[in-house]
Amino acid sequence: MIRQVVIAKEAGGNLGLMIISNLLRPRNWKAPGNRRFFLDSYEVGELCYAAEQIFMHEPTVLQLKAPVKVFGDLHGQFGDLMRLFDEYGFPSSAGDITYIDYLFLGDYVDRGQHSLETITLLLALKAMFHLQFQIEYPENVHLIRGNHEAADINALFGFRLECVERMGENDGIWAWTRFNQLFNYLPLAALIEKKIICMHGGIGRSIHSVEQIEKLERPITMDAGSIILMDLLWSDPTENDSVEGLRPNARGPGLVTFGPDRVTDFCKKNKLQLIIRAHECVMDGFERFAQGQLITLFSATNYCGTANNAGAILVVGRGLVIVPKLIHPLPPPLQSPETSPERFVDDAWMQELNIQRPPTPTRGRPQPDHDRNSLAYI
Repeated sequence: MIRQVVIAKEAGGNLGLMIISNLLRPRNWKAPGNRRFFLDSYEVGELCYAAEQIFMHEPTVLQLKAPVKVFGDLHGQFGDLMRLFDEYGFPSSAGDITYIDYLFLGDYVDRGQHSLETITLLLALKAMFHLQFQIEYPENVHLIRGNHEAADINALFGFRLECVERMGENDGIWAWTRFNQLFNYLPLAALIEKKIICMHGGIGRSIHSVEQIEKLERPITMDAGSIILMDLLWSDPTENDSVEGLRPNARGPGLVTFGPDRVTDFCKKNKLQLIIRAHECVMDGFERFAQGQLITLFSATNYCGTANNAGAILVVGRGLVIVPKLIHPLPPPLQSPETSPERFVDDAWMQELNIQRPPTPTRGRPQPDHDRNSLAYI
């Protein structure tokens, strides 16, 4: 492991500092006016290599100690990430990284306007804090995989298009391919104090023990993955606590929703207090299920520009007390498109994408009848 860390440091040290300096600006980050991304494909390759060397030596299920700050789906809404950092602390020696870990539950890319900034900053933070603080503060920033960290999905839902539009055809396709190679190495779950399990989707029909997740070997692609991987990244709780057992999931054939009885049995068998998962937009940014034994967490506000939902993070304290922290959607900008052309371009790009591929319906809201193969449920 030491040799790989040294190699990663040589490959990504200065680059990581440059990325963090450019992007970790909770109070004054501004979207680039011309949408051009500031890294080229060579620099993306360097960053991915440095992060990959770390991910490949981490376990499939991370073992974390409290306190931990947990983030749900971000979906390229980098402005929301900066707002959360500004309101509730950010991962820097000038922030709170020295005494609290950061855990991100996947879906870093797609849907929003700034997937490149989102995944790039998180990878740079992962690589730099692993290297810079590995003696005093080992492993402070943790990333696990979401269902959108897969090439067949993020080719459809915006990330590939963003890479091409913002980096050019050749650099963009190369960078998109390299990011997706990296995604295959991401850990798949995290245990906090062996009492709280965190994952992207859920336990579905197939997951009965933490050991089943631990046995999944990486790198792993979605098409080569087992039903365990699909359940882990794609399944959802049922509509409410009164709907028990397993039901078909409107996201697509072969996917399921799982009832509160499944949650209770899983927690009891594995001696767990809580499941924290992401994957679904919820109006308050977080939502409890199974009498509080499961929490759904979503960190992007006003999902796809239409949901008007709050975003949230969960702070897991040393006594495993859970404290939600919220941000609310920003009001529409006062500027007209004429006075703010970059906002107009950004909005048009996102709106066109989301018209073609409607977002997954917000959890808890009545869902219209859609074909089970509909892109609206991805």
